[in-house]
Amino acid sequence: LRSRYAQWQALPESERARIRDAARRVAALPAAQQQALRAGFDQQDQRFRDGWRLGPQLGQHFPKLQGLFGYLPAAQREPALAALRQLNEGQLAQLILIAQRTPPQERDRVRDQFLGLAPAARDAWLRENVVR
Repeated sequence: LRSRYAQWQALPESERARIRDAARRVAALPAAQQQALRAGFDQQDQRFRDGWRLGPQLGQHFPKLQGLFGYLPAAQREPALAALRQLNEGQLAQLILIAQRTPPQERDRVRDQFLGLAPAARDAWLRENVVR
């Protein structure tokens, strides 16, 4: 529970607001529909469910980013989350393509390159690497 609370606290306020809004909408549904939604979520793979703890923006994309960011050294976790949260939808789409095209043996190198970039250099790097 403490870990989940820490993850909640680490989310930007805009993400927490989206989650609170979604929780209100779910709470307004009939009980049977709420149970069906929970059952469907519980049937998903654990990695998929864990991805949603990253918030709505990253949670929806995390299954496709899993290859690059699913298994991070502890020292890279916070910098990676910060970098990912700074990306807009277009940049996330480009990063997803890169993640899906990167062979397993190159993932560490590609992730290290991405995380080593200054925020102003990410857009150019994404465009360049999507083409490769």
